[in-house]
Amino acid sequence: MRLALDTNAYRALQDGDDRLTEEVRGAEQVGMPIVVLGELRFGFQDGTRLHENNRTLERFLSTPRVHVLDVGEQTTWLFGEVATHLKRAGTPIQQNDIWIAALCKEHGFALATRDRGFHHVVGLDVFDFAATHG
Repeated sequence: MRLALDTNAYRALQDGDDRLTEEVRGAEQVGMPIVVLGELRFGFQDGTRLHENNRTLERFLSTPRVHVLDVGEQTTWLFGEVATHLKRAGTPIQQNDIWIAALCKEHGFALATRDRGFHHVVGLDVFDFAATHG
């Protein structure tokens, strides 16, 4: 499986979430959407541990299985498709989340997240690591 991390998933991974850690270890590739990097860096700059958090993130990004998912022209088409579908379905989500979903769809990654809104994105494989086992 190819697994991308939402902002809350990266934070949970760094906090040692067992279920998520197991999934990330088993993933063939780990994706970091560029939008997630922006959200993380905003949090780092707005917090009190900027340098420590940046060092940890840079170590993570230097791992061979970790790939930054960057925006290209195809991503813009997918953004428009996802945003339109969500609007018409009456289930809009934040614009940053639409970009994250578009990047995951474009690059063929499932998305690890706690955000329920992603479940409304058609064609996006969501790994809800906060969900309980049934």
